[in-house]
Amino acid sequence: MLDFKVNNMLTKENGFTLPISWKCENPGQYAFTFITLLILLLAVYSNSFQGDWHFDDFPNIVKNSHIQIKSLSLPELKQSITGIYQDRLLRPFSYASFALNYYVGGLNVFGFHLVNFFIHYLSSVFLFLFIFNTLKLPLCKNQYENIAYPVALLATVLWSVHPVFVTSVSYIVQRMTSMAGLFYIMSMYFYLKGRMSKTKGKSIGFFILCALAGLASLLTKENAVMLPFSILLFDLLLIQGATKENIKRFLKILIAPLLLFIIVGFLYTGGFSNAFSGYAGRDFTMYERLLTEPRVIIFYLSLLFYPIHSRLTLLYDIDISHSLLQPWTTLPAILLILFIIATAIYLCRKRPLMSFCILFFFLNHIIEGTVIPLELIYEHRNYLPAMFLFIPVAQFFVYVLDYFSYKRLLQIAVALGVIIIIVGLGDVTFRRNAIFSDEFLLWSDNIEKYPNLSRPYGNLGNAYMHYQQKEKGFKYFEKALAVDNFGNIHIRAVQENNMGKYYYMEGQYDEAFVFFEKSYKVNSSYRSNIIYMAKIHILKGENDLAHQLITSSINKASDHIDLLEILSLIHIKKKDYQKAEADAQKVLKKDLSRSFPLSVLAETSRIKGNLRSSIALWQLYQSTSPQDAYGNLALINLYNQTNDQEKLKKEIDKLYYLKGNVSISSYLKRLAQKKNLAVYIPEIDEIKMILNKNLAQIE
Repeated sequence: MLDFKVNNMLTKENGFTLPISWKCENPGQYAFTFITLLILLLAVYSNSFQGDWHFDDFPNIVKNSHIQIKSLSLPELKQSITGIYQDRLLRPFSYASFALNYYVGGLNVFGFHLVNFFIHYLSSVFLFLFIFNTLKLPLCKNQYENIAYPVALLATVLWSVHPVFVTSVSYIVQRMTSMAGLFYIMSMYFYLKGRMSKTKGKSIGFFILCALAGLASLLTKENAVMLPFSILLFDLLLIQGATKENIKRFLKILIAPLLLFIIVGFLYTGGFSNAFSGYAGRDFTMYERLLTEPRVIIFYLSLLFYPIHSRLTLLYDIDISHSLLQPWTTLPAILLILFIIATAIYLCRKRPLMSFCILFFFLNHIIEGTVIPLELIYEHRNYLPAMFLFIPVAQFFVYVLDYFSYKRLLQIAVALGVIIIIVGLGDVTFRRNAIFSDEFLLWSDNIEKYPNLSRPYGNLGNAYMHYQQKEKGFKYFEKALAVDNFGNIHIRAVQENNMGKYYYMEGQYDEAFVFFEKSYKVNSSYRSNIIYMAKIHILKGENDLAHQLITSSINKASDHIDLLEILSLIHIKKKDYQKAEADAQKVLKKDLSRSFPLSVLAETSRIKGNLRSSIALWQLYQSTSPQDAYGNLALINLYNQTNDQEKLKKEIDKLYYLKGNVSISSYLKRLAQKKNLAVYIPEIDEIKMILNKNLAQIE
């Protein structure tokens, strides 16, 4: 009944009399729209700009020396785009953006959050432009032209303030998702403009922009490989029309994007032999993943349309589907999705816009929601697929507003209801940003909502360890192991490794070695175990065992820069200074920002008697590691040998600053306990003699 009345109302003869049906045909109206979006987004994301680093932020940004560039030179920029990958070039635009952020403001989170915010804002702007212009296409014009503006604006607002996308905006590393989404929607918008341009020159220009934006999206995140399919689907349903002839032509054209899909897949996986190797470390098979993902998709839809705060977190726990009936929701989820897709296909001629919105959602979940052995569920995966999902919602609200046009009070009530929904979404987004602002809040919230996951306990434990609350950290590490729900072997290995690091920090090296060994047996490729086990061997003077462990691991690793650093230290301990220098130079060749190899080269120069070179290298090392005590002691020794009294005095002053409240004797003894891990081994008596000679007080 409602559908009949709506169709009847929206004919050209009757027009559409809704008071808010503006046409947005001049720059002033566009400016109003963009300013409105900016104000709304600033309101809901204003508390996100000082948010902590979280989770994958650390390996990808905070601890990723590749992106921590000091200049815009070609070698540093080239180094930055490799990210954390060394064997293949993946997501270079993402890592380049992190590098530029770091170059401008270092690791100040404000700059990173600011960029993330404006990426999301621009995504919202282009989403509005795309929807608004789509609704004026010939196939949509009769039904939607007069309501194009309110529908486009409302759909964009609902998407842009939605709390599900907090992880794509406030979780810094997920810029990979939001920036890929921005370039993706830009590409689709430029395609639309090129397709509808009346002159050949304009069309070519827009198509070039479409291709460039599409390439940028692909170089930001791999799921942009679905862009050609999305464009073809859009063209078929909303520009050409889904006739039999057009569908046949559509199927023929699919060959090109399929080839792109295969090529990108090959590059991403490093060869098809590796495509599914990730299942070896998962607690589910490909078959189980394919059975589980329909339930995940239904869960995503429930979050999108029922996004209350108590249901939203970062890490979700979902039962794996082992068969069609285990759990029982598996088969209903599969049937429901098939029904929705079948309905969308059925509507492709009568309701092409709705059909496109639905099919676009499922199409863009294919990469992360089918056979690739990724983790099962992350809400940021909806950032792109859900872009058009709110168009039917916005359309419905606009229709209802018009339906009640005969009674102003009812119309106002509906309008207030829409405002309440927007405010409610914004409130949940604001509250989620508050949680994302603090590492402790985030993981405590995650534990409260999903107490049977191991990883949040481990992450909270690491947060406490970072702030030197070791006992609290240890308790959460224990809890993580006790829960015993890791998801894959790497996470299990991480939790065992966390326990090992606790005991290592406490100086209980035997206990630490036990946990590192357990972790190593679970996942032999986890580099942290190898490094810590080697360090314990070195501390015990077991240099041959350390050498054996490191060299065997180097032979297995594609990127072994961390292992080479340890190897250079081992060679110094074994007095093989030539090999130590060679390893250090290899490290610097791969990563100029590394400081440890500078200390190796400095020490080998000192041992060889080249004091001037040693001083220069230690100074360079100290500029990158100013709090390192061994570098300070090495320079004290060297300045004493070269009789550089002015610089010696400065280093002695620095020594007293570094020692803090403890006595010099206690401080030097503490350093001597771990001297095996230092490239320079200070002789306590020699340092004390230098201090006495320079009238420094020794407590």
